[in-house]
Amino acid sequence: MRIQVDQKIIGYAAIQIRQLMRETLGRSITLRYVQEILKCSDSSARQVMKSLEAEGLIAPVHDHFEPSMKGRALAMAKAAPPLRRETADRLITEVINRARAVNGDESWAYRVRRLVIFGSCARGLDRPNDVDIACELLPRSCGEKQRAKEQLIREIRDEPFRNVGQWAAWPGLSPLCQLHGLLSIW
Repeated sequence: MRIQVDQKIIGYAAIQIRQLMRETLGRSITLRYVQEILKCSDSSARQVMKSLEAEGLIAPVHDHFEPSMKGRALAMAKAAPPLRRETADRLITEVINRARAVNGDESWAYRVRRLVIFGSCARGLDRPNDVDIACELLPRSCGEKQRAKEQLIREIRDEPFRNVGQWAAWPGLSPLCQLHGLLSIW
């Protein structure tokens, strides 16, 4: 889904409504959230909630409202123009080069087995929406040697893990983060 910078949804800038959907993913949409994000009064927030429900962007769940499937799609909508083919090709080349670097560095617990481009970029569009790349990883070792390498990857991390899921997934996710240039974020 793509929204236009000047587009309106229920009388508000589409970007503001998208922000509301993003802020409330996985939780209740409250009048307070609506007031804070849209900078509107209590009565306006009540009208926004009614309009969002009428538009199918929010749905009742038990005793509260949450973004609907349509609302979640809006939360992920892009407002930027499509990429130029040259930009998409450059991004793909950068990911391939990072995959080669990961594969050439034995300190990673996993190596990249396969990269697959899909979506609008794979269809050969001159102006793809984005660059979708799937990545298959393989462990570098087996058994205890692999477990030791994974533990070393965890120990050299600069920041603490937020939860046990992140701790468990980190050895496999770290090369993916490297491929996307996000190693310091996740």
